[in-house]
Amino acid sequence: MEEKSDTLPVCPLHFLIIGAGRGGTSLLAGLLDYHSKLEVGFEMFSTKYLMGRSLFHTLVHSKKKLIYHRTTAFRKACIHESKKFPGKLWGNKITTEQIYGLEDHNLANPDQKVDIIDFFFRNSMPDIRIVFILRDGRTCVRSKVNRTGQSVEIACLRWKFSVQVYRYLREFHNNNITVKFEDLLNNPRFVLEDICTFLGVSFEEKMLMGTTNKKMLPEYRSDTFNQPKQTLEDIPEKYCSMIQDELRYCGYLISE
Repeated sequence: MEEKSDTLPVCPLHFLIIGAGRGGTSLLAGLLDYHSKLEVGFEMFSTKYLMGRSLFHTLVHSKKKLIYHRTTAFRKACIHESKKFPGKLWGNKITTEQIYGLEDHNLANPDQKVDIIDFFFRNSMPDIRIVFILRDGRTCVRSKVNRTGQSVEIACLRWKFSVQVYRYLREFHNNNITVKFEDLLNNPRFVLEDICTFLGVSFEEKMLMGTTNKKMLPEYRSDTFNQPKQTLEDIPEKYCSMIQDELRYCGYLISE
């Protein structure tokens, strides 16, 4: 695949917020969106383009360039949207499940597989700041199972993929910051101050009121930071056993 983005101009798409589904991306996006100099899109264009819901024709007519078409369409749509907010730094929040939708490329091209994580960040988003939010896999899987009806097996696989993204960012991406969902709940000011520094803006007190942001789904809104979400009570042991290696890598379990 020859198409690369090595000489991209300064991009009006300033940042992406990325994390697992049910991993705290909506809360973080809601808080950052309350900043006077930031504007955040909530999963704009990600299902449409990254997951290919509006690009079925690329599978039929150009399947060997499917990942290129999807990521290019996503980037262009984000840039176009960002230009609607002059004077603000525009960002978009997406989930790792939506990035996983690029795996369709490998299903269509089993003889020419691509590392979809590397392609997404190195080829289509090399100049974009990444804010990654990591949540304890045990509570994230519990939320996926309880709120979305996913099987435990699928929920665990999806969270493990988010850890693959996290590992890639740590090892290969030079312009990212990772925050933990639990830290955001327990000490939101500290976490937001760090993210603001990373994004090049000053912390604003009103960001702490973003828990009620109307861009979030009603069931995600709250007058306070919902700390009980991080409790490990009543989590089946098999949740931990299925993802224990990744939990250790992320620092949620102490290696024996």
